[in-house]
Amino acid sequence: MALKVAIKESKEISLWREYKDKEGKVLARFKIRGIEHQAYQVALERAQNQIVSKGYDVSKASVDDKVWYQLTMEAAACHLIEDWEGIEFEEGGVVREQPYSEENATKLFHMGDLGWQIWGFVKSEAEKIQKEANQVKEEVLGKSESSTTGKPYTVSSPTTKKSNAKRSTSK
Repeated sequence: MALKVAIKESKEISLWREYKDKEGKVLARFKIRGIEHQAYQVALERAQNQIVSKGYDVSKASVDDKVWYQLTMEAAACHLIEDWEGIEFEEGGVVREQPYSEENATKLFHMGDLGWQIWGFVKSEAEKIQKEANQVKEEVLGKSESSTTGKPYTVSSPTTKKSNAKRSTSK
């Protein structure tokens, strides 16, 4: 006798997506993970917990506290982007191509003149990538069935021969 267990391989997905200007010229490429990436979901949960734990006393807010959008942008920078190509930072008049790192991605979102747009692009593409992956998974595995019939389950008292006999005679 043996219990056979199949070890699952990672189902993490990431795809290269092109960031283009209005004319369709490719400006950069990002390797983006699906929006359901576990580390991203954990980061969002922690961001929410951090906001809640600070309380609602606005007089105690400090310059070091981060607001919700900053935390969510950081989560995306660190966990939705896996890599990139073609990102250059101009600092002090010097332009340098930057490799992907969590720090550089956070800097791009927070300090870049296009930070909001790129964050929106990454988040939107992460949602599309996840939707595509979920559709493929559904096609391969089939749609999962509901674990319930949808009918309410009620618990009734157990019946005995004696109680059944009483019911049948009283009808």
